[in-house]
Amino acid sequence: MGEAGERLLSSEELAKLSQPPRADLVDALIDGSDAAIEVFRRIDRAYRNFIDGFGAWIATTQRFVADNYGIDGLAQVGSADEAYRSALLHRLTDEDVAGRHQPVRADNIEELINDGDHEAAMAGFDALEASYRRIHDVERDRVASVLSQVYRAWGPDVLEACIRFAGEQTLLGWMPHDVVRPAEVRVRQWAGMQKGNFADITVTETDDAFIITLHPCGTCGRQVSDGCYGENLDLAVVAEDHPLTFGTGPAPIYRTHVAVMHYLIPIERTGVPWPVIQCPKGMDAEPCRVMLFKDPEATPPEAYGFATS
Repeated sequence: MGEAGERLLSSEELAKLSQPPRADLVDALIDGSDAAIEVFRRIDRAYRNFIDGFGAWIATTQRFVADNYGIDGLAQVGSADEAYRSALLHRLTDEDVAGRHQPVRADNIEELINDGDHEAAMAGFDALEASYRRIHDVERDRVASVLSQVYRAWGPDVLEACIRFAGEQTLLGWMPHDVVRPAEVRVRQWAGMQKGNFADITVTETDDAFIITLHPCGTCGRQVSDGCYGENLDLAVVAEDHPLTFGTGPAPIYRTHVAVMHYLIPIERTGVPWPVIQCPKGMDAEPCRVMLFKDPEATPPEAYGFATS
């Protein structure tokens, strides 16, 4: 774990972390097919992990509702209207749906890389990446739709309990492993995760922390920009001044998980957020920041005394 005040990455390494996945693959092709295939697999895995994570989140949310409200409650969060509308909004195709669980799409790109046909490999990558983005955005909206239905049916306290349950069953199991890793390892993985979330990122380093600026993030930031909290999808806006909104509502429904999974539960368990995430205020789609302190236990309170920028 890097000591405070010690710079761990060069400006060139930070620039590399900040560039989009396509540029990562283009650079790797120069280093040969083995390097390019390794980079491609990492990019492909990041996209698939995010999509699969949305599915797990939906499943645990449904389990929470079934456990607490039974079949009648589950029926209240069973509407697929927003999912249909999201598929239309993001122009999901039959090919996207048919190919979602077909590894042959990635295998074909690896074959082209091995054959040295870089032009065809990049064309295949562009098509695959665009397909993943459409699937990602529909699955992201499905999560927000189910959370919207929970909020509208039972209010913010139940929504918080629901997100707690989902976080403990999914993402938070990774927290103990993540926080003990070296800071330069953590920032590489968190940067890769944000790229897998279709965020545009810039990574910088201070004496004490790495800062990943998302402009915008790939979830609620782009949802706001896409009009998903208006006529397009009518996802819920949490209006209350509640822990879900850091006491300063309103907030997009998707953004409320930041308060629970990255602040409330981690602070209860470790005394500090995991990690510090500074979101825009209200319904803005402005840049947000992920702050990875080199010594997580020494995260200063002033860094998260406010959780929104």
